[in-house]
Amino acid sequence: MARIIYAVAGEGFGHASRAHLVGQRFLDAGHEVIFVASHRALLYLRQYYGARVKEIFGLTFDYSKGYVDPAATVWKNLTRFPQGHRLNRELFEQVYKPFEPDLVVTDFEPFSAWWAWRNRVPFLSIDNEHLLTTCSLDHKLRDVFGRLNATVVVRSHYFGARAYVVTSFFRTPLRHRAAVLAPPIVRPAIARLQPSDAGHIVVYSTTGTHEEQWRDVLGRFARQKFHVYGFNKKAEYKNCIFKEASTEGFATDLAGARGVIASAGFSLISECLYLRKKMLLLPLAGQYEQLINARYVEKLGLGVWSKQIEEPVVARFLDRLNEPMPQDDRILWPDNEKFLETLQGVLSRLDLPVQIGI
Repeated sequence: MARIIYAVAGEGFGHASRAHLVGQRFLDAGHEVIFVASHRALLYLRQYYGARVKEIFGLTFDYSKGYVDPAATVWKNLTRFPQGHRLNRELFEQVYKPFEPDLVVTDFEPFSAWWAWRNRVPFLSIDNEHLLTTCSLDHKLRDVFGRLNATVVVRSHYFGARAYVVTSFFRTPLRHRAAVLAPPIVRPAIARLQPSDAGHIVVYSTTGTHEEQWRDVLGRFARQKFHVYGFNKKAEYKNCIFKEASTEGFATDLAGARGVIASAGFSLISECLYLRKKMLLLPLAGQYEQLINARYVEKLGLGVWSKQIEEPVVARFLDRLNEPMPQDDRILWPDNEKFLETLQGVLSRLDLPVQIGI
């Protein structure tokens, strides 16, 4: 049996839920696994694995202005780095080194990848972000600076992985020999749900800002009910029902929704696809990956997108909800078992001493 370190980025719920599923399969197969995470991923994984989960210093975004502020993000991480560096040095010396891992798996967590590279330990990348560096994508010329910035960020996270398992909801040519495309996966709480249409639209605000603007625009569609998450409050304004944070409540609302309005994060897109829900996506400014996600969602007929919430785009979205979901061969629908089969194929080709329960 193998000794595996599974390192997870703390930003975004998708990294943690993906690690939960894959890490559990490693454990079920008899491997010894140590999880490493920061921020929200740390809290999430400790619910299930307790002391098996160790804390690592992780990078984080600044959303204080309602979008990803590059300058504030850099400053926020720089001010925390000296303390974070000490935390990681202790982790590497007290946990990684004596554990002597056979494999490091990283879901966009850079510090463990760099440790593995320096110590010549094989490491495997599993994430959606490396779509930007390993695949051929349709880019708009006007977004060249955002594209270059995002590409630099992804490349600087780490290099030298034995393989890059890139989760994607659409097929696209690969341009890196170590990369393989895999379908999205969804957490068990979503996989157990049966989709229905209770008539409401689910709204999720990642940043929890500009509440008055949301209320003003959505309030113009009096005949449509909106269940609004992200502001962590319980209130009702005309046709908008604001709800407090609830993982179970959100999942239930999502399963019964006519459609979804949200930013263009990969995890929620995957859940919408699994439940066959059309989307109005509002990619966060400063997140080029979200812009790519939003454009491909519209390109494939899975929804529409806009830079901001406005009455015309909501009207266009509502008009399209009665259209059937597309049956396009380019779509990679979420499939947990197919993802795990792809992962096992990669592990076998690399001749690593790791099997997973399929």
